[in-house]
Amino acid sequence: MNILQLSFHVSPFSEIGKNDGGGMSVYVQQISKHLSEKHNVTVVTGEKAESFKDKNLEFISLDIFEPDLNVEDKEIHLQEFKNRLEEFTDLKSFDVIHAHYWLSGLVAKEISNELNIPFIFTSHSLGVFLDGYNKERVDCEKIVMTSSNLVTASSVFETMLITDTYKIDENKIKKIIPGVDREIFSPDLSIKKENIFLSIGRIQEQKGQLQTLEFLNNFKEIENDFKCIFIGGPSGKYGNEYLEELERTVEKLTLDTHVEFVDNLPQTKIIKLLNKAKLLIHTSQFETFGLVAIEAQTMGVPVLSINNGSLMEIIENNKNGYLSETLIDRGVTNFVSNLLNENKIFEEISSSCIDMSKKYDWKKTSHIIQNIYEELVTY
Repeated sequence: MNILQLSFHVSPFSEIGKNDGGGMSVYVQQISKHLSEKHNVTVVTGEKAESFKDKNLEFISLDIFEPDLNVEDKEIHLQEFKNRLEEFTDLKSFDVIHAHYWLSGLVAKEISNELNIPFIFTSHSLGVFLDGYNKERVDCEKIVMTSSNLVTASSVFETMLITDTYKIDENKIKKIIPGVDREIFSPDLSIKKENIFLSIGRIQEQKGQLQTLEFLNNFKEIENDFKCIFIGGPSGKYGNEYLEELERTVEKLTLDTHVEFVDNLPQTKIIKLLNKAKLLIHTSQFETFGLVAIEAQTMGVPVLSINNGSLMEIIENNKNGYLSETLIDRGVTNFVSNLLNENKIFEEISSSCIDMSKKYDWKKTSHIIQNIYEELVTY
């Protein structure tokens, strides 16, 4: 089977966490790697990156725009992307197209209509939750979903959103939970834990890092021996402005000794920090799933999160983390304080994190996706 993966706005093989690269990049990279063990997989992006071919996996960069270009400014290159795609690939040779993000979906829709190739759509994020309500994007997402042969969702919460907001028939939606690369995310239990909190994600308002600072300010009135490391660089049109706001807030709340901002880190360094950390703080306003949360739990790190929808399917309070409507909450404070001061409690929760995360595996995820492709091709 010849499979085309479209990742128009970001290269899934570039540094994870940089610019627009995040959970979607991990998703595309991992399923492509596993699917290529049995099938020919071609991954195409418009972002400038180094193309390569490794056995059955080929990655093609069409070299249209720089990685640091805001995603809003990449939209104007959609037609150029389609034109170059036709030039550099034999589109008729593909049996199925998997489009990631709504911009890729618009291109996949046209190719599917022209060549009668089935296509699957995975949103990775939804416009209904960004910038309040982005009607133009929501309308485009609905067109893509309606035109596709199948829509994937990462959670029950996302499935409900797609059916309720986008009016897509539930029978057209397939829930497929993402996985974890267990060769990389393997905890070293010999490393001594420290009072380190981590916040991992692009610096942008949607990721909610300001809420984390508000929690830290409240928490330092009770505990003083901790440090929170924010990993990720500014992203989006207003990313730099948001980072400046965060830095001003740190100074205003005198959190200097408790907070450190670092730019994007290589995955190896993130793994080292996860091995030392006692908590991941996740304050994204909306996630279709929240891949970083299960990666942390796989490393034995509990997750503290606001209730943003899909995380309720990942976190069980006082078992593998804590979920709350707000981080300024007595239950939250008690939970985090116990992690720092009660070794037995931390060890029990950490062990539970590892056990409960065993169901997340990219091999299993890719196998499910492969079966879907085969059903569409033989239909």
